[in-house]
Amino acid sequence: MKRLILFSMVCLMATATQAQNDSIKNETLPEVVVNADGQIEMADKTVLLPTTLEKKHSANGFDLLSVMQTAELDVSPHTRNITTHSGGEVVICINGMEALAEDVATLRAKNIRSIEYIRTPSGKYAGKAGLVNFITYKLEYGGNVYLSATEGLAYKSGDYLAFTDFTRKGLTLSLTASGDWAHDHSYSEGHEDFTFSDRSTLTRDFTSETSLRKTNNQAVRLKLTSTGNSHRLNAYISLTRQAVPSVEAAMKALYTGRYDGTTQRLTSSDSRGLAPAVYANYTLWLPKDQTLDFTASASFGHNRYNSRYTETAQSAMTSDVTEDNNTIRGNARYYKSWKNGLTLSGSLTHDHNHYKDTYTGTSAGNQRLTTDVTMGLVQLSGSAQKYYYYVSAGVSNSAVKLNDSHYNYCSPVAFYGGNYALNQKHSLALNGLFTHTLFDPSNKNDMTVPTSFFEAVKGNPDLAPLKVLDNTLSYNGQIGKSKISISYDNSIYFDNILHRYDADLQTIYDSRTNDGNYYGNMLTATYAYSVFADKLRLSVTAIEEYNMLRGDTYDLSRNIFRMKASVTYLTGDWMLRFNYHTPYTALDIREPYLISRRPVYEWLVSWNHKNWAVKALVRNPFSRYTKQHITMDYGCYRRDIWNYGEADGRNINLTVTYSLGYGKKSERGDTDIDKHINSAIMKTY
Repeated sequence: MKRLILFSMVCLMATATQAQNDSIKNETLPEVVVNADGQIEMADKTVLLPTTLEKKHSANGFDLLSVMQTAELDVSPHTRNITTHSGGEVVICINGMEALAEDVATLRAKNIRSIEYIRTPSGKYAGKAGLVNFITYKLEYGGNVYLSATEGLAYKSGDYLAFTDFTRKGLTLSLTASGDWAHDHSYSEGHEDFTFSDRSTLTRDFTSETSLRKTNNQAVRLKLTSTGNSHRLNAYISLTRQAVPSVEAAMKALYTGRYDGTTQRLTSSDSRGLAPAVYANYTLWLPKDQTLDFTASASFGHNRYNSRYTETAQSAMTSDVTEDNNTIRGNARYYKSWKNGLTLSGSLTHDHNHYKDTYTGTSAGNQRLTTDVTMGLVQLSGSAQKYYYYVSAGVSNSAVKLNDSHYNYCSPVAFYGGNYALNQKHSLALNGLFTHTLFDPSNKNDMTVPTSFFEAVKGNPDLAPLKVLDNTLSYNGQIGKSKISISYDNSIYFDNILHRYDADLQTIYDSRTNDGNYYGNMLTATYAYSVFADKLRLSVTAIEEYNMLRGDTYDLSRNIFRMKASVTYLTGDWMLRFNYHTPYTALDIREPYLISRRPVYEWLVSWNHKNWAVKALVRNPFSRYTKQHITMDYGCYRRDIWNYGEADGRNINLTVTYSLGYGKKSERGDTDIDKHINSAIMKTY
């Protein structure tokens, strides 16, 4: 559920403790008795020690963490994603510096010395579900080369990644380039009922005739880091290009009611975006356990979006949008530590975003949106041999200007957490927050854009941030070769943001609005076990949810149970794995709607030998498309739709990787390509 929350302000916060922050020197692992389990519970973190067997069957950091089968984490090397089993967002760091997916995907498993997992990240990462920090071996000089290519043999796609770096005398220069493409034939079909304000009705039964979406993206990044005894500089420049050169769909629709007849609906669109970015972080370690940390970043984007809609006997509709945007962020932090384990820190951050959109075509107009978020926080943390805790509190002010209208949102924010290590094998943790999120800028909008001859998307200029109260309590332990993780997550979204449908005499309007509260409860339990000298590894996760929407428009609740299971066998240079996810029906709280998901079957075979790795993945081989059934009654609109997704259907992938390390060991510089392009465009069709 936490992945649904946009913690944009959390990413700007002060860093608190030496174990959890990217603005201090990396800690040296203290002397401990290394048990055969390779997992050590400490007061502020868990230390994971990969074995030679695990490294042998891993090409990169994702592979390694997946093979290690940490009970709390859901690791997907194919999608380059790490979350908790409950879906919580996990921050990724390498040697204490924040990294993105491409960083870990190019991090050679042989270079990883240990992995730190923090269940209650504080400071800059307060509010996240967890933090994973990969610790690499250090050498005086040297570098790495990493090349990887993935080809989709059923679902047509490709993903390519190249990385190289070189380090000498504390200076590291790295270059990363990536590209991907896909041809996606996903489509929808179903039945819909519409009721207008005069109580007249219209029904639509539609089936897809053709559908194709082409995408391609490229990114390149040049980074320089400098590390000394009392300072660290981390700076980069990057360029990201995203393109959807063609989206074409043909649909046959049968109407009854106020309009009778069969039509053919044709939609097409294309979009492209270009975004250069610069980033710099400077950290200064002062005497008497004091630290100053300054971060500045800027990005500039240019996006274009064009679409066309035609339907038999109806007027054609077009939309052409050009957007220019810029983002500037600044962050200043100070903290002071004492020998008794206490740390006091303070931070001041400012985040500026500006969007200028020009709409032409059927709906013409100009849209200007500016947001300025300023936040101040004070944090107190403490630690001892068996426990760690922190409390962070402050105020956040969001000033928003939409065209000539001004809005201001001032809210208190608080983050807190703690961890207690019963011993080296068992621990308890609490991770909590009270904060607010910022709306999607494409929804805080005063434009109304038609999507058919009787449907339109309507922006809501009065949309406000939602407030979030969330608490997660967890137990994690080891008994022999068994690993156990049990967690309970309780969350409340005040002034929840979701879709609302309204009607007049001619049109059904879809808008985003604040309406009521969401109450979520999730109990997650994972059991992992290894036998036969750790060559056979088993893992089972059970998830029970009870979620409720209570508001003026919706009064919904749903109980959900689902399971995930995995079996892995390691032999020689080969690894064999089978994954299975059970089917389930869930309450999606953003649309909202009820969505039924089919089971997921996945087979993986990989071969690792010296510097080469070859991996074959087969997912859902029994059907070309994965099916999702969506049902919901919105009052003036009722939907009963099947979505057929090719990307998650029959998926056969082959990945070939070559990696090489050379030199006299040095700390590997991390990479950080951000593939997200900032955009406030309200897209339709």
